Amino acid sequence: MGETNTADEKEKHEIIENQVLEVIQVQWEQHEETREILSILREKIQMDLNALGYIGRVETQGSFARKTYLSEDETFDLLLILQREDKANVHQILDALVKRLKNDRIRKQPIVIEKHTGKIPYLRILGGGELINVFVGFEISPGEETISIFDLIPMHTQYILTHMKEEMRKEVLLLKKFVKATGVYRNEIGAVGFNGYLCELLIIFYGSFRRTIQAIREWKPRTIIDLKRNQEKNEDVDILTTEMLVGYYPLYVPDPLNPKDNAASSVSIDQFNSITAATNLYYHHPTIDIFEDQICEASAFEDLVRKIVNSGKEVVVLALKREFKEAEVCWQKTLSIKSAFEAELHNNNYILERTKPFVCDEYFGIFISLMNVNPRIALRKEGPKITSGDSIKFLRRYTKHADVVAGPFIDDEKWVIHFTKKGQNIYDFLQNLVKKNTFVLNVDSFLKVEIKEKMLVLGVDGELSNIYETDSSFAESFFLFIERKPLWICNLKETEVS
Repeated sequence: MGETNTADEKEKHEIIENQVLEVIQVQWEQHEETREILSILREKIQMDLNALGYIGRVETQGSFARKTYLSEDETFDLLLILQREDKANVHQILDALVKRLKNDRIRKQPIVIEKHTGKIPYLRILGGGELINVFVGFEISPGEETISIFDLIPMHTQYILTHMKEEMRKEVLLLKKFVKATGVYRNEIGAVGFNGYLCELLIIFYGSFRRTIQAIREWKPRTIIDLKRNQEKNEDVDILTTEMLVGYYPLYVPDPLNPKDNAASSVSIDQFNSITAATNLYYHHPTIDIFEDQICEASAFEDLVRKIVNSGKEVVVLALKREFKEAEVCWQKTLSIKSAFEAELHNNNYILERTKPFVCDEYFGIFISLMNVNPRIALRKEGPKITSGDSIKFLRRYTKHADVVAGPFIDDEKWVIHFTKKGQNIYDFLQNLVKKNTFVLNVDSFLKVEIKEKMLVLGVDGELSNIYETDSSFAESFFLFIERKPLWICNLKETEVS
């Protein structure tokens, strides 16, 4: 598989990886207290659920259940598994559980609990000093259609526990730490990026962190990794168009439990390219710094404006205020907005360089970069039949017209011309789309109303500058979009590549 490491390089990798493991590896016996707290909470929820007259069960899930939990992680996951017929009762059940649990205690400490809304709502609990998410799934059989994104979690856990050898767990920890530090980990529900399950599948397929790194650095867009067939292949895709292909996934990993699902569907092309570059750097220049959390120092807004102007591109931001919406809700809306506006821009001949969704502390939306603020639109215009008396008028008008690029010529017994004209200025187009033509967007009716009434269309002006100065998370996201730097490059030292 490509180049091989020298003995010295292999030794450097081993030393660094052992150092990282010393910091991140969880000693299972140290979490006896956590397991006990989770067990107490499971029993309380189960008793309350039974008292409410519902059939279901509560299980410990996530990386903690699979023993691939990073010591730096701060939350644990429980899964409340309900019957399919209780889909319509989820809010009612969770509200009732909140009322019961908020008056309860764990180890003499009151339980702090709140319900978070989203496509599938969940509970966030602080109990016994631990932060615990209680997600909702539904009882399903293999091959049965899912209701919640959490329905397959128990089967995923069982698959990992069955197929992962004990020595592979530390390899998963290394890979999870690597993707987190390089900024491509999906740390919020609904966000884009690598998740824990995908990292586990990759380690099962390749066998170790080192072999996974060696493989990733040679990935090409549209890499397909099929665990059931033990096969890796690459589909031929034009790299210049990959970012705009509808339904395109740069990485495709069929879920072993449901091959129609792509376990890597949330990995974007930018993240795919970033991880291949990061693994290549680590492969050739092993350094422990690439495993460390990166700090991004966004430059002054004026410096970014100069870079945008010098690039010759046009940048527009579509933003909505979060107004206390859950991150999951914001990501769902953002990805819908991205898809809908990209389609409209393409349909109206604007040349997109790229787009990027964002969810920050105060705002969510998409960044848009275009090749030109005023697209030139190529059009075909049919004139009169060549036997018509109006032919001379058409010929006199268009024979020397500045916008005509071909013709007049004869096609199917008619005079025809091809001409170009400037499209509407991008800011005017987007403002008009948002305020007047929202109905054409392929989003749900509630989001249409929110876009029409609340969406900001921002150029690189004062209003965008104010948001940049006051929301540091927005500033970091916008800075990285303009700079196009993967996060892990921000703190790269010259000595690391010398």
